[in-house]
Amino acid sequence: MKKTAIGVILVFIFALGLFFFYSLGGFNDIEIERENLGQIELSGIHFRGTPVDESLKEAFRTIETLTKETEGAKLHTIYYLEPMGKRDTMEVFVGLESQWSKNQESFVSLKLNGSSAIVAHIKAHRIVMPGPEKVKNKIREFAKLNALEEPDLFVDQIVDSNRIRVIGIKKQSQ
Repeated sequence: MKKTAIGVILVFIFALGLFFFYSLGGFNDIEIERENLGQIELSGIHFRGTPVDESLKEAFRTIETLTKETEGAKLHTIYYLEPMGKRDTMEVFVGLESQWSKNQESFVSLKLNGSSAIVAHIKAHRIVMPGPEKVKNKIREFAKLNALEEPDLFVDQIVDSNRIRVIGIKKQSQ
């Protein structure tokens, strides 16, 4: 009798977990397509340091404030060097489209060629969103299957709290 009750409870908990995973978008596919985005012009802050550095938090706060104040602006990140732990060195660009960052003299400008971009559309809650390596691998697979140049630079564009676009492009000198 006790084994049956425990079994029923475990099955119920498992089913409840699957339901929440599903409702948060955990089973949503990563949609990938080739897009001509033209020239991508971004302005923002380039950071090199550790993830616990206060200036990284300040960079994100600055850009997030600008995106909230400007309708249509979206947060963009480019991780050049991802840390393995809290004390490892990382290198990241945090910014937004240049058209929304007027009068920000301290910002760094980036011009990227998005004419043959491969874009992954992800719609899920951040708790169940696929990891960055999984998304990058899907983009690389798409490039191989469609005989396209394999991207080596990935721009994360935060559309809203449950939608992200990962733009894969080929690095070019600026």
